[in-house]
Amino acid sequence: MASYALLQTHNDLEAIMRIFKVLMLSATSSVDAQVMHSTILAMVSSHLETTFRTLQRRNPTRNTIEPLLQAIKSNSNYEKTTYATVKGLEQWTNAPYSTLSASLRHTVQLLSHWGSTAAMQPNPPSYTHLQIYAAIRMLGVHKTLRAVIEAVATQTNSGYGSAALDVGMSIICAPMVEDSPTPIDWSSSQIAAPPPQRTRMNLREMLKQEFENAASLVATDTLMAETIVRLQRRVETQLGSLNDVDLQARAMDNLPSVNIAEIQTQTISDNINKAMDNATAASIVEDISNMDKKALQRSMDELVGTDGLNLSSIGMGAGDAGTVANLDNLPDLDLGNMGGMDMGMNMDMDMDMGSMDIGGGGDEDWGLDFDNM
Repeated sequence: MASYALLQTHNDLEAIMRIFKVLMLSATSSVDAQVMHSTILAMVSSHLETTFRTLQRRNPTRNTIEPLLQAIKSNSNYEKTTYATVKGLEQWTNAPYSTLSASLRHTVQLLSHWGSTAAMQPNPPSYTHLQIYAAIRMLGVHKTLRAVIEAVATQTNSGYGSAALDVGMSIICAPMVEDSPTPIDWSSSQIAAPPPQRTRMNLREMLKQEFENAASLVATDTLMAETIVRLQRRVETQLGSLNDVDLQARAMDNLPSVNIAEIQTQTISDNINKAMDNATAASIVEDISNMDKKALQRSMDELVGTDGLNLSSIGMGAGDAGTVANLDNLPDLDLGNMGGMDMGMNMDMDMDMGSMDIGGGGDEDWGLDFDNM
């Protein structure tokens, strides 16, 4: 009926409006019927609103249309769509912006300034992502991205570069119904969401192409080239962090459930016990070895003393291995005070130094017999 009412090839408008009045404004007695009636009105409210406002412009004197508009006013936002309304397009393209591209640049400017002075302006500026959808459909992906990049470059030149980069990155990385740069999942649902429909390049893919050609802009527009590079890096960081979070969430979902009671009742195998015993024994041996090394070092320190061994007093140079010890420098020994000990031992050692074979070694060269000691 709504589609038929818009046609101008018939004379049934009076009858159609009476039918609309009966269907929409008649009260029902049953509660279930009232719920069903309001649900149906909500489902077709956007289509009905477009029809009634068009008829109202054609017939300004007709007073039967306004009650019908009031009946569907509470359900005007029931249906969500990616298509902008005529009122929204008029707001974006009227003065002072005059074009959709200029309106998009102005939106980026407002968001950048609000992000920098959020403490003084707690209420954000008016924004709807339908503006991006409308710009992509009417201007194309390339011109829409160009408008965003130009706005970011202008705000960077004005001192709002960090906030402008965040705004541009958010617009480019935002999930979309079509050509989404990020995967879209249904929250709290066991059913996997269908992949977004691909109809054209998205803003992220177009930015990647602009980044590959940014070197050619350095000579002509350095600020634009720098903005493209910074925006590309910011977008890559954002999408990388989203992928990391998604991988971590999936890893946590795939972890098996663990019951503490089951862990306590499990028995450790003999191989694991043997490996643990070997590791413990190896650590004990290593500790004992370290203790022996420390004891040996401590004994050497006590023997040598703090000043070390001084061989110069007995005629041996510290670094001269071939020097013969000078026994004349040894201190005199007084054996008379040793308690009358009879030192009548005849230590007659007949050693023929001339016949000594220095290079031979062994017990026979010195005439010593250690077997009968």
